[in-house]
Amino acid sequence: MIGPRSALVAAILVACSKSSSSGASGPDATPREDGKAATDAPAAAPEDPVLTDLWTRAASGDDDDLERLCRCEGTDRLVEMSVDPGRRPVALRALAFSEDFTPLPFLAEVASGTNEAEATVALASVAAIAAQPRRATDPEDVLELVLGDKRLLALSRDPGKPAARRLAAIRALRLLADRGGLDPREVPGGVDAH
Repeated sequence: MIGPRSALVAAILVACSKSSSSGASGPDATPREDGKAATDAPAAAPEDPVLTDLWTRAASGDDDDLERLCRCEGTDRLVEMSVDPGRRPVALRALAFSEDFTPLPFLAEVASGTNEAEATVALASVAAIAAQPRRATDPEDVLELVLGDKRLLALSRDPGKPAARRLAAIRALRLLADRGGLDPREVPGGVDAH
């Protein structure tokens, strides 16, 4: 006999298998030069109730629920769904659980934006991705790493941005320095360094 918890786990697994496992949903989901997904709006198809439940649970901010959402939806889908203002904060927090650098350009772009709350969440997600242990990455991942590092470097050197945001970008760049996206000597020593 299957208990209610087992049934929920099975339903989540089925829903996750219906969405892309890595979030790469073809050429339309690749990041553009501006860090946004190539598709600017989420798919119009009705959403699976299990995915709706995952989004609702993740909105509570619980790390387990955010990680589950990231694993189920995938990073590219989270970027796509971030155009929905109601889901954007959840998507930005869930991207912290990405296993690769795919969302890095998008998060760096958000961190450079005008919305302070979103920038703070985006930089926290970048730091979480950067703090993960180094692992073999796909060659395609290098493009996102380089683009994200360039955007974070620009943010760290922008005197028009708040000092706290610039310092968070510098911390993230220091964590990413050994990943090969930029020369570690380019990372500023502080917000006054250029």
